[in-house]
Amino acid sequence: MKFKLAGNLLRFSNFQKEIEIAAMTVDTAVQSLVERCPDLGPVLLDGEGRVRQVHRLFLNGEILPLHELGHQVGSQDEVAIITAIAGG
Repeated sequence: MKFKLAGNLLRFSNFQKEIEIAAMTVDTAVQSLVERCPDLGPVLLDGEGRVRQVHRLFLNGEILPLHELGHQVGSQDEVAIITAIAGG
């Protein structure tokens, strides 16, 4: 499967916009992504190793709720991670 990163996450992935990961589920893919790009860990995951609420994951263009990260994926699937930006 392929992760697509954008925005502020790029600086934590050495500015790689797309990263290929071999995994059976989104959750295991996220863990492998953090292993490959360790600087992403503290930004992407909370203290319990779960994806932080400020991030939105999209599986093949459809939003994937954080409680459904056990969803199975194949080699052709894409997960985009978008970070919510707040300001005023």
